[in-house]
Amino acid sequence: MATPTDTQAILPDFCTGARMLRILAVCEAVAVILALGSSESADVWRLLFLISVYLLWIGVFSAAALCLIRRWAGGLSTRQVMVLSYVTLLGITFLITEITLLAGPYTGFWVLLEDASPIAFVLRSLGICGVVAAVALRYFWLRASWQARAETEARARLEALQARIEPHFLFNALNSAAALTATRPADAETALEDLAALLRARLSHEAPDRVALSDEISLIEAYVRIEKLRLGERLAFETDIEPGAGAARLPALTIQPLVENAIGHGVARRADGGTVRLAARRSSTALTVTVSNPVAGALEPAPGNRQAIGNIRNRLELAYGTRASLNFSHDARSFIVTLVVPHTDERRD
Repeated sequence: MATPTDTQAILPDFCTGARMLRILAVCEAVAVILALGSSESADVWRLLFLISVYLLWIGVFSAAALCLIRRWAGGLSTRQVMVLSYVTLLGITFLITEITLLAGPYTGFWVLLEDASPIAFVLRSLGICGVVAAVALRYFWLRASWQARAETEARARLEALQARIEPHFLFNALNSAAALTATRPADAETALEDLAALLRARLSHEAPDRVALSDEISLIEAYVRIEKLRLGERLAFETDIEPGAGAARLPALTIQPLVENAIGHGVARRADGGTVRLAARRSSTALTVTVSNPVAGALEPAPGNRQAIGNIRNRLELAYGTRASLNFSHDARSFIVTLVVPHTDERRD
C-alpha cells in the first residue's frame, strides 16, 4: 500500500463549511444518545442541551485545530502529523472538560457529572476522546493511503495509454505518407507532422494533466487526417463546439480515444463508411461532450481489449469523483458516447 507523505492528503480540510456541519451533526447525534441513555436525570431536555453544548465546543475546536495542523504542519512526517493531531485532540478535550467543571456551579453543568467525581468525569471524557480520535485518525490515514495508491495506479494507466500506439495504425500512417511523397509531397509532410503530434502527445511524460478542449480537438483532427489517408471519402468528421466551450479543461487524452474507437469500431467496419460527430456544450457547472458514429451492424466485434475506456473512467473518477460521468447509448443507426465533467477554464486553473 502506498504511504501518503503530504499532510494535506492525510487530513481532510476541516475548514470547509460542509465538513463542519458534519462534525456538528455527529456531535449532536452523540448528545442525543447520551441524553436518552441517562437514567439519573429526569429533565432529559435540559441534559440534552448541556451535553450538546459540551460536545459541540469540543467538535468545533477540534475541527479548527485539525484545520490549522493541515495548513501549517506541511513539513512534518506522517507519523508526526498523526501524533500531533492525537495529542491536540486530547488536549482540547481536557481543556474544555476543565472549563466545564469550573463553570459548573454557575451554569448548571454539574448535571453532567451524574454522581461521578470531577476526576472520573475528566478521565471518562479523555478515554472517549482517545478512542474516537484513534479511530478517526486511522481512517484518515487509510483513506489517504488508498488515494495515494489510486493516484499511482492512475498515473501508470495514463502512461500505458500514452504509450499505447496501435502497430497497424502506425504502419498504415507511415505507408500512406510514403506513398504520397512522390505525387503529393505536401500531403505527405502534413501526415508526418500529424503523426509526430500524436506520438508526442502519447509518449511525452511532461504533458499537462489537463488540457483545453480546443487543444484536445486539435489532436483529434490530426488523428482524423491520418485515418482519412486510409479510409478516404468513407470517413467524415464533423464538430459542433459551442462558443466558449473550447477553453474548458479536462484530463489529457480523454476524448481522442473515444474518437479512435468511433472510427475503428464504427466507420472503418462499414463498406460505405460514415460520419463521426463531436459536439461540446458548456453550462455554468459542467462541460458535456458527445461522440457519435454509425453502428457497424451485426458484424463480429472488432479486436481490442477496451483498456482505453476503463482508463478514462478511472481517471475521471480520480479527478472528479462522482461529479463526472461517461455513458453509452445506441439505437439501430448510431452509437453515442456522452462525457460530462465539471466545468473549469483557463482562468481558473
